[in-house]
Amino acid sequence: MEIVKYLRILREEEIARRYFVMNSFDGVLVALGVVIAMYLTGIDEPRVVIVSCLGAAIAIAVSGVWSAYAAERAERMKALRELERHMLKDLGETRIGKRVQIMSFLIALVNGLSPLFVSLVLIFPFVISQFDLLPLELAFYSSITLILTVLFLLGVFVGKIGEENLMKSGMKMVLAGIVVGVIIFILGGLRVV
Repeated sequence: MEIVKYLRILREEEIARRYFVMNSFDGVLVALGVVIAMYLTGIDEPRVVIVSCLGAAIAIAVSGVWSAYAAERAERMKALRELERHMLKDLGETRIGKRVQIMSFLIALVNGLSPLFVSLVLIFPFVISQFDLLPLELAFYSSITLILTVLFLLGVFVGKIGEENLMKSGMKMVLAGIVVGVIIFILGGLRVV
């Protein structure tokens, strides 16, 4: 199957791993910001949190797919054109040319969909709360716990790639979440005239 072959190749693409980590990280921190801001403003409707997080996640996803596809395709087309100049041959319809198109698209999907999927996991407590199966305050705490867990797991993943101390790498990512939380709490306490 052709798609399986490309998915195997994608797995080995360093850029796909980087995009996955960077954009999952962005998605997690955006969700954290929205969740804490909603908590501080006293939102008492889980639907508001769900829609706010989804809105931000969809915007990041579309931006990620669009920008990564444009950038990846441009870089890969440049390399393809260079190869064509050396070979004095059009490679657009060859396996090499088709791979440029498919890999650009797959990498763009990784870039854009990773923050969306992460955000869907992080808002799950609010979905449960929407059906009155979980008190809203507990949904806030559950979501923040999930966020910190996902940050830690992203750090472990990065540590594994870099062959570093996994615990230390995980805690560095959690620290970023704590920094975001502290800043939002400080800003939430400010009174705007």
